[in-house]
Amino acid sequence: MLTHRFALFVMSCCPRSSPSSSGNCSDAPRTARAPRIEHACRAALHDASNGVPNAWHDLLYDRLRDQAVPAFIDDNAITPAASVWTGSRLWVQAFRSANLQAGDRIVIAMPPSAAFVQVLVAALWQRLTIVLAPPSASPELVHQLDARAFIHPDADTPHAWVPDGCAGPLAPPETLRSATTPCTPEVRFLLRTSGTTANAHWYALSDTNVLSVLASHLPYFKLKHSRVLSVLPWSHAFGLVLDLLPALLSGAEIIRDPEGGRSAASLLELRDAWGATHLSAVPLTIRRLLNHDSGQSFLTQLAGGIVGGAPISAPLADALSQTALRVGYGQTEASPGIALGDPGVWAPNYLGRPLGCTVRISDDGELLFQGQNACIGQWTEDGLHRLDPERWAATGDCAERRNDGLYFQGRTDSAFKLTNGRMVHAGPIEARIKEAIDDVHDAFVWSPDGTRLAVAFCWGDAPHTQRPTNEAIRPHLGTLRRRLDTVLFLAPSDWPQTPKGAVDRVALRQRLADLVSSHSSSVTS
Repeated sequence: MLTHRFALFVMSCCPRSSPSSSGNCSDAPRTARAPRIEHACRAALHDASNGVPNAWHDLLYDRLRDQAVPAFIDDNAITPAASVWTGSRLWVQAFRSANLQAGDRIVIAMPPSAAFVQVLVAALWQRLTIVLAPPSASPELVHQLDARAFIHPDADTPHAWVPDGCAGPLAPPETLRSATTPCTPEVRFLLRTSGTTANAHWYALSDTNVLSVLASHLPYFKLKHSRVLSVLPWSHAFGLVLDLLPALLSGAEIIRDPEGGRSAASLLELRDAWGATHLSAVPLTIRRLLNHDSGQSFLTQLAGGIVGGAPISAPLADALSQTALRVGYGQTEASPGIALGDPGVWAPNYLGRPLGCTVRISDDGELLFQGQNACIGQWTEDGLHRLDPERWAATGDCAERRNDGLYFQGRTDSAFKLTNGRMVHAGPIEARIKEAIDDVHDAFVWSPDGTRLAVAFCWGDAPHTQRPTNEAIRPHLGTLRRRLDTVLFLAPSDWPQTPKGAVDRVALRQRLADLVSSHSSSVTS
């Protein structure tokens, strides 16, 4: 493995951290041998839950200082853990020199890289409130979130640090921005929701939130001696908490895809060049791989990984059942772990079994959760709005329980009213249709005029498949069956999707309205 090839080189050639060379490490905890990661995460969670000032110190120190792995492979360069540690101490020194205090908010808008991890580790070490944003983020974000500094490779603002690759910051900011709201030392991360199903929000996650998910999920990942092909954005909860941090803390070799999962060819080239044992991704990335001649064999050879972020269709579930990948379900508000499936266990709309929290289904079918994973607040224009940590948190997703598993039944905001005032809960209807009809990639229920119902299918026209007729669909509409008037079939390329692979309901509704008005005679079954 890569570890064996360069471990001795790392230990002899990478700068060793010391109090004199890397920013006063005298406060670093010192242990003779790092405990197993599962035990270490549980210990860190215990510390965070009991008010220990910085539960991350042992985790980071034991797994980075003078270590060969984790290693970061990006743009044909290898950065071992020891170099990540050394660079992080340069950032610690920079933050201390700028007099940043625990709970001061900083925006990190950097590409996923070893340099990004150096800044992240330093910010965790200093107990800053870390706002993670994509590299495309505007410096104006510091005003929106009342942050004191902005870290970006090409920032042009007086409040910015510019990284010098993995060699720390180029120069200090001209001045730190003055915050108008109090520090938030209890908030470790401010993470933005994807905004694909509703307006995006910024949620506040504590050390306890994140560590609780790591403690509950890591035992199932088996990442020791692994090579993780990383495609998810590290500025989002899924990529940060269930991709980067597990690999980092488990000593994995992290192979970063510069295309972020948008190119199957790029993923296969990285597999050929470096090897990969694990991959976590959204369904859209998996579908891209399956459309490539070598994609299915690549997925079958993987030892593990999570697929989540959007509902799973029947064809995708069939393909994934031949792999060791597992379904994962969560939201930014849940840090983001709510449920996890077993390797190779797949079904349409399957979400997995509850893990690390308690769940229940409300009377109107909405999935609620409660536990240490529930975010501690939301950032608003007035600052941090704190939430009751003991609350039952609403997911906005309808679900049902079957045995010990959860199944997605649509979004609560997918409902609409007919002109007679009757509420149509489209999500559960769509879920029933997708589970009952073979070979359908997705389904969408809407009303063109407030009176009639229409159903659109994302249909791949695979060999030996027959499109369902109106009469085959009606039973799944229940008491609304007589209102079915129109059935449309769209190719996957014409089905608008979010970056995660879920249906873009607004764009699809507009496209279908155009079809109904101009081509109904030729596309209606």
